[in-house]
Amino acid sequence: MSQSGARAIHLTPWGLYSRYMLGAYLRHTMMVSAALMTIALTIDLWPQIALISGQPLQVIFSIAKLALLRIPDLLPPFIPFATFLGVVWTESAFTESRERLLIWNSGRSPLFCLVPALLAGLVMGAALFALDAWLRPAAIHVQMEQVLGREGIRLDRGRSGGNHWLALPDGLLRAEIAYGPPVTLRNVTIYKLDADGHLAEVDTASVARPLDKNRWLLENGNAWHAEAADPGNVLSTAAAQVETQTPFVQKTVTMKLDELWLRNLGLSPQYLSMGELRRLANAEIMSRDLNGYKTRLALIWGQTAFTCIMALLGAALSMLYFAYETRWVALVTVLLAGYLAHFASKAFILMGEFAYMAPFFSGWLAPILLALALAWTLHIIQRKRGLGVELVDTPHYQDSTAE
Repeated sequence: MSQSGARAIHLTPWGLYSRYMLGAYLRHTMMVSAALMTIALTIDLWPQIALISGQPLQVIFSIAKLALLRIPDLLPPFIPFATFLGVVWTESAFTESRERLLIWNSGRSPLFCLVPALLAGLVMGAALFALDAWLRPAAIHVQMEQVLGREGIRLDRGRSGGNHWLALPDGLLRAEIAYGPPVTLRNVTIYKLDADGHLAEVDTASVARPLDKNRWLLENGNAWHAEAADPGNVLSTAAAQVETQTPFVQKTVTMKLDELWLRNLGLSPQYLSMGELRRLANAEIMSRDLNGYKTRLALIWGQTAFTCIMALLGAALSMLYFAYETRWVALVTVLLAGYLAHFASKAFILMGEFAYMAPFFSGWLAPILLALALAWTLHIIQRKRGLGVELVDTPHYQDSTAE
């Protein structure tokens, strides 16, 4: 007796179904991103219009250029959630048109149905990485060089950075930073402490220039050294004692200061190139900025993975809660789950930047938790359809003419 069954359904990552769904996912994601970007760009540009002056055509050109340069800074935070919304929008429309029911009746495995979401997540994750790691630093540096817009004025490296107090391994430094390049220090005062924490030396100079191997050249200054018998007595109260300073034209001192860090002091880690970020994340810096650099480095890769998982989660939750009909309660539940994931990701980022959480977990905890939620959702879907964890299509129906 011969039997015949339905034609087997195999995984074809670039088949008709995958191409159709991928196009729909990306189209709706772009529409959501454009809507969010329009709102964010309007809020960002409106106060900056008063900063632009000139002829009408020149003003219009400057506003258009500023808008283009602000997109890489404003868009990246929205991409993961926009990807989630685009996938859920597509799945809802897919259910309402009964196309999802058609796919279920064809016997396709739910895990196979996630391939388009995976591809959409990879595309949007790659776009986020390009915007966040490359285009954002490039765009902000153009604004800084041309002193364009609010951020360009605020971060103008051509102006002095003002006086800063900086911690040294053996003391303190007060100086005005000229970012350069090359970076130089002006109106410098260096306080050096001995092993017991007493003030041992004070050097003042009009200019300090970096040499090599943590050596700096001081120009046109004065030096003071504490006496061995009376360390740290800088300000004497006795009339007979006079503090003496030794003037110098040039003097070489050792200061453990990272030039790259000084040049980018006051600049948010998100505006640094990948090369600079890697160097500063592994530099010996006596500042909480180090935690920000490490968090930012973990965040770039973590948010790329987060975007991909958000696309998968959106598709999985949609198949679980409205595979056959879209009920408003189920839709609100799914959207709320996506928003909570987005909010948790931003909260972890802030906790990492302010050193309340290790940099690795700040960038990767949200993707890890989201991956666990995705795995649990897929387990429920597979169990409801009697498929377990196997990548197989649903049981075939035998041909009615079988003998």
